[in-house]
Amino acid sequence: MRSARQVVVDRFGGPDVLKVIDVSIASPRPDQILVRVEAAGVLYGDIMRRTNRYLTETPLPYAPGTEIAGTIVELGNKVSALTLGDRVFCRVGSQGYSQYALAEAAQAIPLPQGLDFAEATALLAQGLTAYLLTHAVASLRDKSVFIESAAGGVGMQMTQMARAVGAAFVVGSASSEEKREFARDNGVDLVVGSLERRWSEQIMQATDGRGIDVGYESSGGSFVELLRCLGPFGTLVKFGRGVDEHQSIDPSKLVGRNQSLRGFYLPGYFDVGHRPLLDTAMHYLTDAVLNGALKVQIGHRYPLQDASLAHQAIEERRTIGKVVLEPWAS
Repeated sequence: MRSARQVVVDRFGGPDVLKVIDVSIASPRPDQILVRVEAAGVLYGDIMRRTNRYLTETPLPYAPGTEIAGTIVELGNKVSALTLGDRVFCRVGSQGYSQYALAEAAQAIPLPQGLDFAEATALLAQGLTAYLLTHAVASLRDKSVFIESAAGGVGMQMTQMARAVGAAFVVGSASSEEKREFARDNGVDLVVGSLERRWSEQIMQATDGRGIDVGYESSGGSFVELLRCLGPFGTLVKFGRGVDEHQSIDPSKLVGRNQSLRGFYLPGYFDVGHRPLLDTAMHYLTDAVLNGALKVQIGHRYPLQDASLAHQAIEERRTIGKVVLEPWAS
């Protein structure tokens, strides 16, 4: 049994409820591996859990973190496809904000030498989300597309993938000029200020009154404005939930313009039936990063003891790209 520094939460609240303590890490069960964690991804969903606003209930106490990358240091006695010292990245149910983490061997993905640990974490929840939204949820070829938070971990990858599958015009939103400049450099044609009023009018003007064909919205802050500029036969894809989001919509208003409203929830794809699709997605993502077709921006790296600062930075909209914790950094 190993000791490790790990982030735990024993009450819901602000970033200050994230506590770093010493814990004992059990040896892996027969079908598990133990990973020395070199990078742990920080997600907006982690903040939703911490504030008790996630889509599913989070029992207390819990240890946050669902995506890790590192090196295998111990194997369960039934694991044969992996060896000690292998570099891997994988999703875990919890306890990812830790120096060591247990993972199911079946969920571990070999990490190519050309891909570093931090980059790998960006391909798990955020990369998979971006791939499925742009390749499986809606057809984007020759379409005008809106991507909320285009400078964020999901948005930066969605922009590149939308371009790769043939989107004709890409609009994004961002909260600061620094983020808007990043989004433009990443391939967004028009970037609107997410904190501005009536930015939908800019989109209608840029599209000669046609509006957006496919719009992706996660926080709730863009929902009303996006509906205002959603074009005929347009689809609004809701793939997240804001901290204090309460939306109302009259479904009959979608009818006259043949519009669609669709939801997306990544964990719903983690079943046997969707495994081939997820395998295809992960092969695409790793190959795309290695050959330069997909660029992943690691915007912020924090040591484990600063997990609360990482959460605070995301909540205050001060982050660009992927945010990671590096558990062994001082």
